[in-house]
Amino acid sequence: MYASHARPAKRVRKNLSAAAASAAILAATAMLALSPQRYAAACLAGLRIWLVSVVPSLFPFFVLTALLTKLGAVAKTAEKLSPLMRKAFRLPGAASYCFFMSALSGYPVGSRVVCDLAENGLIEKKDAAFAGALCSTSGPMFVIGSVGAAMFQSAACGAILFASHLIAVIGVSLIAARFRKKQAAPAAAPRAARADNILYESVYGGITSILCVGGFIALFYVLAEMLAAVKLLSPLIWLSEKLFSALGVKGAGGAFAAGLLEVTHGCGELAGAGVSALPIAAFLITFGGACILAQQLVYLKKAGAKTGIFLLFKFAQGIAAFLICLGLCALSGMR
Repeated sequence: MYASHARPAKRVRKNLSAAAASAAILAATAMLALSPQRYAAACLAGLRIWLVSVVPSLFPFFVLTALLTKLGAVAKTAEKLSPLMRKAFRLPGAASYCFFMSALSGYPVGSRVVCDLAENGLIEKKDAAFAGALCSTSGPMFVIGSVGAAMFQSAACGAILFASHLIAVIGVSLIAARFRKKQAAPAAAPRAARADNILYESVYGGITSILCVGGFIALFYVLAEMLAAVKLLSPLIWLSEKLFSALGVKGAGGAFAAGLLEVTHGCGELAGAGVSALPIAAFLITFGGACILAQQLVYLKKAGAKTGIFLLFKFAQGIAAFLICLGLCALSGMR
């Protein structure tokens, strides 16, 4: 009886959600029609960032990681690190390959590799959200180079951000792993693909992935401009401004709200608040923001990951990164 009552209620909630989403999309379409130049400029700004900063740094990694996966590099890495991964994170050894690729190249490469390995049976659906959270890091090129050296004008700031980021991701994952069941024996790695197909398939997959990333960045730049126009972010900006002011950081509310939508934009604005805003940047980089999270979930949903669990992991990692960066800044005298 309870199940029969639950089904109509669930159907009503689903219909209400669909109606709300449809209304929001219609409102966005109307805004595009009323101010096409404004939002075309925002879209162009997102595409410019994608073309200048993202394509050169990510596209080669998309192709190379696909090539390595198809050539059997996963099997060799998994064989060496399988005991460590099973004991420390209770994940199959193949997850170590995902983590190294993510730490070197940045998001969403790690999520893409998790998806590839899940499709090959090397990562199970029940492990996908946890593996995705561990393997969804930013890379040193972005954190140390773009955010630290370029935005905060200090490579030392970038090093502190990157250290806080990695320690938080690994630390939270180590703690969460204590509550997971022990990993069973690893699955056999797939054989290397045929040599006459792998280059074409890897390049084709890389092009598809990088275009998808560009689409997300452009879309979220436009959405950010729309939310600013109707002032929907004002309550969040006001609340975060109060919170950060209590911590001694002035004028960071708007930057934080922007970063929750698109990380690069938010970190750029945070740099204007000075070194005291580094812990906030550490949270944004580690949590990812809506644009990065959406890119990652494109792949992780294919791998069977549950969205709620993945977001919970990323939020916990973001809070940990904030606290770790706060401590490192105090130790280094950067406050």
